[in-house]
Amino acid sequence: MGTLLPPGSDPVQVPPGTVAVGQSRKDEAVAVITISRGSLSGGKALAECLSRKLGYPTLGREVLQEAAESLGASEESFRGKFETTPGLWARLTQERETYILAVQTALAEWCTRGDLIYHGLAGQFLLQGLSGVLRIRLVAPREKRIEALLESMHRMSPEKAEAFIENVDRERARWVRVMYGVDVNDPHLYDLTVNLRTMSLDTACAAVVEAVEQPRFRMSEEAEAECFSFAAECRARLNRITGG
Repeated sequence: MGTLLPPGSDPVQVPPGTVAVGQSRKDEAVAVITISRGSLSGGKALAECLSRKLGYPTLGREVLQEAAESLGASEESFRGKFETTPGLWARLTQERETYILAVQTALAEWCTRGDLIYHGLAGQFLLQGLSGVLRIRLVAPREKRIEALLESMHRMSPEKAEAFIENVDRERARWVRVMYGVDVNDPHLYDLTVNLRTMSLDTACAAVVEAVEQPRFRMSEEAEAECFSFAAECRARLNRITGG
């Protein structure tokens, strides 16, 4: 199972009535959804739409906050570890393992809820092999992504906005290629690819909701047991490393 989580996701949002981490949801048909996307591609908007329709909590940068707290580190310094180039990370093997495992543990424990929409990066790798996970790849037109960036950065020129997006995409793709040996854009890594050039956000949301209804993506008792076992294994490994 992969372990890398690059930076760049958004805070958690939990709808009212969501159960605590580790509490069983055996009486409900649930799933875990991961959304892989480029910068400013609408991943958060899709996650929020799905959350409204399904009642699932959404998770992004909060997983980094929890991981940092578990190691007694600040989120800023913790996130900086993931912004270090892979070449330097290779010379920090023990520290890298600890930080990455802390992120994976935090995400795995969230998944014991059974119902979750994770729109951070590398979810499809961190949860690789687990049943009951629907892996989404979200694609958006470059011009829309540039427009979104210019709306938040009024003094940035369109040329600089395009260069910024290209650089972020390139670095994120490099993380995946170096750490997992695959192309993040490879459609074979995902169960469903959603293209916002050819469909609206609402249509995309409806397509994902329909996919969640398929039996292979439901959290069966066997899949739930697998999820709990995986989370416990991650926590045990982290405790052995940190002496927790």
